[in-house]
Amino acid sequence: MPDTDPAAPRSARPLHGIKVVDLSKILAGPYASMTFADLGADVIKVEHPDGGDPTRQWGPPFQGPDATYYLATNRNKRSVALDLKSEEGQREAHRLIAEADVLVENFRPGSGLQRLFDRTALTERYPRLVVLHLSAYGDQGPLRDEPGYDMIAQAMSGLMSLTGEPDGPPVKAGLAAGDLGAALFGIIGVLSALVERDRTGLGQCVSTSLYESQLALHINWATGYFATGEVPSRLGSGHPNLVPYQAYPASDGHFVIAVGNNELWGRLCELIGRPELADDPRYALNRDRVAHRAELTAELERTLRTGTVAGWCALLAEGGVPVAPIQTLAEVYAHPQTRELGIVQEVEHPVAGPLRQVAFPVSYQGNRPAVRTAPPLLGEHTDEVLG
Repeated sequence: MPDTDPAAPRSARPLHGIKVVDLSKILAGPYASMTFADLGADVIKVEHPDGGDPTRQWGPPFQGPDATYYLATNRNKRSVALDLKSEEGQREAHRLIAEADVLVENFRPGSGLQRLFDRTALTERYPRLVVLHLSAYGDQGPLRDEPGYDMIAQAMSGLMSLTGEPDGPPVKAGLAAGDLGAALFGIIGVLSALVERDRTGLGQCVSTSLYESQLALHINWATGYFATGEVPSRLGSGHPNLVPYQAYPASDGHFVIAVGNNELWGRLCELIGRPELADDPRYALNRDRVAHRAELTAELERTLRTGTVAGWCALLAEGGVPVAPIQTLAEVYAHPQTRELGIVQEVEHPVAGPLRQVAFPVSYQGNRPAVRTAPPLLGEHTDEVLG
């Protein structure tokens, strides 16, 4: 019988015992497989002997022989160097796949490797295998054979049309939203397929794409467009459905205010010394404030420029209005909240020495999955895994 005692110890490695073969490269696939590794799966990263994953050279900066880009998405894995286009490499890869629960790949549709490791054929040959296929645009449609790049996905999916200042050019999101969105949906797909395999005994092909994942993240932008037929435009840091809810200038920088209801709006007006704004019928309700966004923003900016970021943040926070400074990464990683969470962990790299990593952001009964091993050197575990 399963242990139902809520005080019983829980593992921070819920995927312990799951074996994953990772044939992917760059970001979406390696991020997904790193998540499985963080959760305790045994992940074998298969790389070409000549150079390995291209992100090993995506620098500067470098730490040891590899770029920090590669180091960001490959911890807790083992690296095996195989030429998948050779007969020996294919034979060894199939030996690994035969013992695996999950295969991750992002081969370009129609490529030689995609034909050699066809996902449908693999699930027929290995019935319990769950295959995650990540692509640019999905399995159907006129663009299905195109290669996947985060920048292209952000442009084609509409994200760049929504990002940037109204009178400025389109802007890419600072994070790799296309790649990481596909990775996260792919992770969900694999985990749900493993749950179903527990019932049926059968694996399956799971596929998602950079394009599909971005459409799924449109959420209120898409439903607003469907309802009105109006094409949304860039709002800078503004929100399409809430005002005030954006970055504002102070005398020494910028900070953000997030007013989510009319009560907070009234409180904000009192705290900044502009109670008449709350009484103005143009700004009484959120729908009114959205309709008069430009005028209200100008009024708020005129007042907020008279104080400092620290001063406004302290005043509004004490008054219960959601507010925050815009932090740099240096400030984020020096912040006591970050330290208290224990999300930054250090692991010893065999060449680079101490290596800091942002750990998995979910805890299990208060236990965070550990950064157990450093991102592997190219082929570091070939003999160990194939021996």
